[in-house]
Amino acid sequence: MATKTVRRSISMTPEMRDLLAQIAAKHGRDVSENDLIRDAIRHYLDQQSDVVGSRRHFQRSLQARLDRLESTLTFQMLMLTFLLATVLGDESGEAIDEAMAAAARDGEALLKQIAALRPPKGDA
Repeated sequence: MATKTVRRSISMTPEMRDLLAQIAAKHGRDVSENDLIRDAIRHYLDQQSDVVGSRRHFQRSLQARLDRLESTLTFQMLMLTFLLATVLGDESGEAIDEAMAAAARDGEALLKQIAALRPPKGDA
């Protein structure tokens, strides 16, 4: 857990204070009013997608990047497939159909073999 070194003072209505005290009492000694206030602030900050550094911003930016990478990879694979078919002179598309069937049938086993050849992380 991060060290809490910054102090802030807040004002609230008596009703908010009473509700906060009730919620803290419901949780028992494990949760203080300060814990609840920090959780509320963390939740609010996480919902701010435009704030750089928030969890939601990170999740959205990571998802956007993964989507772009997937799109780029798909395009490149299609280009390679087309170029390979052209080089092989496969105008009927039979070689591509056979390759797709083999990938569907043997793809998982091939991925496991490739993974077994990779050096463990940290050794590279």
